[in-house]
This record gives sequence, C-alpha cells and structure tokens, in this order.
Amino acid sequence: MAAGLNLGYTVLYLQESAWAFPVAAVGAVLFFFVCARRGMLAEAGLWVFYFGYAVYGGFATAGDWPEPRFAGWGPHALSWVGVAVGTWALTRGLKRWGERTAVGLDAFTTVGSLVATGWMLAFDPVNWWYWVVIDAAAVVLYWRNGLRWGAALFVVYTLLAVEGWFNWLAWP
Repeated sequence: MAAGLNLGYTVLYLQESAWAFPVAAVGAVLFFFVCARRGMLAEAGLWVFYFGYAVYGGFATAGDWPEPRFAGWGPHALSWVGVAVGTWALTRGLKRWGERTAVGLDAFTTVGSLVATGWMLAFDPVNWWYWVVIDAAAVVLYWRNGLRWGAALFVVYTLLAVEGWFNWLAWP
C-alpha cells in the first residue's frame, strides 16, 4: 500500500494535481513504519521529512503551480558537495547507532533525497537528475533489505524522473 500511494503521488505531481501532496503524506507515514521495522534508520527518518514536505508542498502549490526556474550550475555543484559530506557524516552516525545493512547506501539515499526534495519544491527542473541517481541507488537499498515492492517502486521512480526531465525539456 505504501508503494502504491507513493507511486500515485508521483503521477499526480507530474500532472500538477492538488491531490499529490495529501496522497504523499499518507504514503510517507506507511513507509516510515515499513523502513523502521526493517532497521533502515535513515530511510525511516527520511519518510518523516517527506510527511513534512507533503504538508509544505500542499500549501506551496495552493492555487497556481509556480513556473519552473533553473537556479544555475553553481548551487547544484554545492548541493552535490553537501550530499557527499552529509552522506559521510550520516554513515558514521548510523554505524554508531548500530545499523548494519547497507549503511552508506541508506545514508546516501536519505541525504540525497532531502537535497533533491528541496530542489523539487524550488521548482528547479534539474531536480529530475538528482532523482535519477538517488532512485537508482534506492532500488539497490530496498532490494538488499528484502523490500521488493519498495525496490519496484524506485525502478518506476527512476523511469518517471527521466520522463520528468524530458517533459520539462518539452515545456514551452
């Protein structure tokens, strides 16, 4: 159910539907419990942030959706440096807290997703390339943790991120 709701969120987001964010909020709550039960500490925490982003996104898009705006390559380069440093720091923390399964991958997908979500909520079209990389890594993370439906969801997410990029390129 969590995977289905989050897939629904993405499709609704691509259609600029106001229903995208409430659907995302419910899906985030469900995935929090799934990841926490599997010991994926960073991913579980990420779904808490996704719940908050869903609430924020619902208010930010009330009425008209903003026009996409490219921030420039400098801010994106700094974002990737931040992802690298954040991944390193979170990996160290997760190891101290006792996480043992794909710790670096869990940290990368979490930190990268937070940054990508920020760019998505800024309506910068480059966010789609963040998602291609992060979603592909999440496929491996979820598969390794025995969450086949989650892995399948992230395969679809990777493909939708590529589609999102091409949709933006065709945008008038």
